[in-house]
Amino acid sequence: MTRRPSLAGRLSRALAACVALALIVMVVASTLVMRSWMLANMDSELHRLSQRAGERLDVEDAPDDEVDTDDDSNEESDDDSDDDSDDDGARTTLQSSGRAPRPGGPLVPGGPKGHGFGGAGIAEGTLQYVSEDGEAAGAVVSNFSVTYLNAPALAILAAVPADGGMHTVRLKGMGTFRVTARVVEGKTVLVGIPMDSIDDVVLMLVGVEIGLSLVVAIAAGFAGRAWVRRELRPLGVVRAAAADIASRDLADESGNLTRVGEETTAGPVEVADVAGALNSMIDAVEDGMERRARSEAKVRQFVADASHELRTPLASVQGYAQLARRDIGEASRTQALERISSEGARMASLVEEMLTLARLDGNRALTCDRVDVIPVILDALSDAHVVAPDHAWELGEAVDAPVLGDESALRQILTNLLANARVHTPAGTRVVVSVLRSRDEAVAASAAPRGPAKGGGSATGAQASSMITIRVADDGPGIPADIRDRVFDRFVRGDSSRTRDGRGSSGLGMSIVESLARAMGGSVRLVDSEKGTVIDVTLPAA
Repeated sequence: MTRRPSLAGRLSRALAACVALALIVMVVASTLVMRSWMLANMDSELHRLSQRAGERLDVEDAPDDEVDTDDDSNEESDDDSDDDSDDDGARTTLQSSGRAPRPGGPLVPGGPKGHGFGGAGIAEGTLQYVSEDGEAAGAVVSNFSVTYLNAPALAILAAVPADGGMHTVRLKGMGTFRVTARVVEGKTVLVGIPMDSIDDVVLMLVGVEIGLSLVVAIAAGFAGRAWVRRELRPLGVVRAAAADIASRDLADESGNLTRVGEETTAGPVEVADVAGALNSMIDAVEDGMERRARSEAKVRQFVADASHELRTPLASVQGYAQLARRDIGEASRTQALERISSEGARMASLVEEMLTLARLDGNRALTCDRVDVIPVILDALSDAHVVAPDHAWELGEAVDAPVLGDESALRQILTNLLANARVHTPAGTRVVVSVLRSRDEAVAASAAPRGPAKGGGSATGAQASSMITIRVADDGPGIPADIRDRVFDRFVRGDSSRTRDGRGSSGLGMSIVESLARAMGGSVRLVDSEKGTVIDVTLPAA
């Protein structure tokens, strides 16, 4: 499998490409500016030469054997003169025009210069051309000598407009010239300056700038790669932390996962965001694993407690069944069958309570209806009086305020609370049920505290004005201090006995109350009191 290019490499190459592009633009711009500036200087110099040439340049200044004419009838061309056609072809003498020849000749360094071609003040490479009455002559100062132009060159120069503007022409074998032509006293005068110097300077400038640009682009690539690697180094720490987590068995090693340090989270924003997200993910993983471990521990404890609770009645049923099979009296057999029936009912009740908790643990949805609390309380008090007439069951202060919830669940809450008061208090105990509006409190609608509320406080949540509290208070001995913090846990009892005059407690009643209250959006808490037990169930008001 082909290895994908690294981010550092791609970023460094992109940086080098951007620098190279910027340098190319700079090279082109600087070259154009330099060339324009040099052309402007050349055009200024050319204008000065054009003014001077118009005063002294004459076609008669050329030697008679170098003056070209436009009369093609004087040209001689044969097979024997082909070798001299580049220098003397299409040339005629001035004798046919009646003009007397004037001497020309080489320009001697340091020697005198007269008017005309190659005269005083003419620089090396200067092009001069004059056309008058159909006759034309031109020359270039080359190597301190006057080199006269041949017919093709003269034809090219003759085509240059005599408008005083600046033009560029290329003469074969002589190079490129910047020329200007104008008409002076009936003759066309053209002067030019070679552009080879400009081209050489431009080429040299482009070469130097391209070389420097390559060096700068390569240096920028290497420097950018080093810089990008340094900036992205924290990502290596993040990768190492993620790899360490991936190499572990989270089922056995959920704690002490590797987190990235402050030097990574304090780096560049993008890297810091990734590092922070990784740390948050690790926190979530650890929290989830801890909650899973606690849940599994609760499940194991629940199974163990349920098995323990069911073992006793099962043993009783088995023992009485064996007793009933023996040859015993009718009265003993009847007693054994009654005990088998009571223990079976006890197991059925325990199983039903465990199923209720299982359904609540599975987030079973309860109905949310308007429920009048006072009639439900009166029914629960009436049932409790029938079962335990030796207790005083009373309705205390009660506001006529309905709640939102499930009526069956509310009846089960009251039944369990009153049964808890009946089982764990002696005869003659006074049990009072009240309905109150919550005052100066905010009550949690979803996750109420499990255990006693110190100082009468409660969990934070929905506003108190929207909550109704059902209080069940008795003046009995109260809940022992060692289990007050666990009173709503499963299989927790107020006494250690499993049967009490046939009224055994499974230890699931308070857990069911707490689960039902939470399922209806309320909460339950054990209130500190000087005497007896006070339990508040808070539910949303309708």
